[in-house]
Amino acid sequence: MKVYPDFLLHDILWYKIGGKARFLIEVKGKQDIKNAYEFLRKQKDLPAGRQVKKVFFLGLGSNLIFTDDYFDGAILRFLPNNNSIKLTKPHLIHADAGTILDDVIQFGFQNNLVGLEWAGGLPGNVGAAVRGNVGAFGGEIKDVIKDIEVFEAQNGKPRFKNLKRYELKFSYRNSLVKKNGLGVLAATFRLKQADPATIQRARQTYLNNIEYRKIRHPLEFPNCGSVFKNIATPEHVEKILNVYPDLEEKIKRDWYGKVSMGYLIKRLDLSGYRIGNAMISPKHCNFIVNLGGARARDVLSIIKVIEEKFLETFDFTPEVEAEVVE
Repeated sequence: MKVYPDFLLHDILWYKIGGKARFLIEVKGKQDIKNAYEFLRKQKDLPAGRQVKKVFFLGLGSNLIFTDDYFDGAILRFLPNNNSIKLTKPHLIHADAGTILDDVIQFGFQNNLVGLEWAGGLPGNVGAAVRGNVGAFGGEIKDVIKDIEVFEAQNGKPRFKNLKRYELKFSYRNSLVKKNGLGVLAATFRLKQADPATIQRARQTYLNNIEYRKIRHPLEFPNCGSVFKNIATPEHVEKILNVYPDLEEKIKRDWYGKVSMGYLIKRLDLSGYRIGNAMISPKHCNFIVNLGGARARDVLSIIKVIEEKFLETFDFTPEVEAEVVE
């Protein structure tokens, strides 16, 4: 465990945006987490108003928008541990929360396992992937999770427990972990054993998805990934079709029954819209990129513009996928 007081967050966040945090605490496993909470309990002896009252769990910080304000609390940043990935059965991979998701994919290939190749190029670690039920190209983390170990603070101490997949209440970019503010310690993935030909096809899918991101996503600028969730609610899809009936076939064929937010933002003529040094990327309009020195308030102002345009056009407001942390 390492503790950094008054830490400038934009130095480590994917977006390169964010103010200072009172404490950044780096943890690598269960004992570090116990030590971190012991450290925080000691802060309760401080005078009123100086006690640590909020804790946030951080991975790579790739789908977060931290505001420019001072975060008067502690951020537990999960880092990979030594031997953080292992086989527990021929088709089961156990990985610590701080493990990079891409490392799990590669470990699977090395052990003749497939099922995560759709996540090629997705930035993030295991804990964050489970928390937000990350997905791409029709796949989601919920499809490959067997169980996880989580913790929550009770009377200032972390309490650990195991949760099965059915207990996690996964939904589109959401889970019980996210809803209840739980911390993820580790996860077990159930993958499929495969022959060499199937492994080769999976590797190609993995590489194709990485190449797709390089071509279609503005990776040349700091970003927080997809800002909005794609439109999945049938009622909202219907409202969009009332305005753009020509999208019906595309929704079925290309978007897995959802409607692409990037497409809609572009069709609403917001491509390239800019406030300060934050801009809706013309390369993919569901990305608001940091051109250099952008502030959180710039990004949040652009989000508000998009929400107002949707309300005016479709009579509903899209749901923000990136998590805003104050």
